[in-house]
Amino acid sequence: MMGYNHVSCGLVAGIATLPIAPIAGPAAQTAWVLALGGASLLPDLDTTGSTAARMWGPLTRSLGALIGTLAQGHRQGTHDLLLAPIAFAGVALLASLHPVTAGIVLAVTIGLSLRGLALAGVGRIGALANLIVSALGAVALVASGAHQVTLLPLVLAAGVLIHIAGDWLTDEGIPTPIAWIFGHRGRLSFGLFGVNGPLERAVIAPVLSLAGVLLLAAHFDIHDVESLVRWFATQLNRLPPPFNPTA
Repeated sequence: MMGYNHVSCGLVAGIATLPIAPIAGPAAQTAWVLALGGASLLPDLDTTGSTAARMWGPLTRSLGALIGTLAQGHRQGTHDLLLAPIAFAGVALLASLHPVTAGIVLAVTIGLSLRGLALAGVGRIGALANLIVSALGAVALVASGAHQVTLLPLVLAAGVLIHIAGDWLTDEGIPTPIAWIFGHRGRLSFGLFGVNGPLERAVIAPVLSLAGVLLLAAHFDIHDVESLVRWFATQLNRLPPPFNPTA
């Protein structure tokens, strides 16, 4: 599955689960959605040439080379149905012990979400701009209390599972769990569609985008033009001066 569709799957899952998520407040909810969206691209940070590795230029390329070595190549260890979610959840658990490291994890997920959305055509953003926006976004979320989301390890594990499920549906598939450690190169594949094939481009990508828009509109109770205008007016009234035209 292409990177932008992985991110779309994660964002859709994040928005869809907001009503039942054990979190409260805009910052925590934003962190929840972005973490799921970004984590859904994390397994591809296992090679220097992937969408994820190109996110922050040399910084993430170097990280991709390191992870790729540990994972024995692309679509190997980081795509293990059993081990990968546990490994990424463990990293998130350690990171959540301090606001700074939790902020770094949030910055990575924001960056991956931006990278996926950019490739889907929702604006273009370069590596440096992505890094700056991700860092500032993470700082804002941590300052608003998002680092207190104790379920961050679970969210990252869920995002990784979403990614693995998406790749399992493709012709290329995923590695046989644990067996790759011993050099076994067998793959598990449902074989529903080819990566970047007609079905993924013409059907899956539009459906995911539409689902995201509809779920987001439902979350904000936007169901017609009047409710959309009312929502925009509410957001404008929340802006501080001089950005608030009514202040």
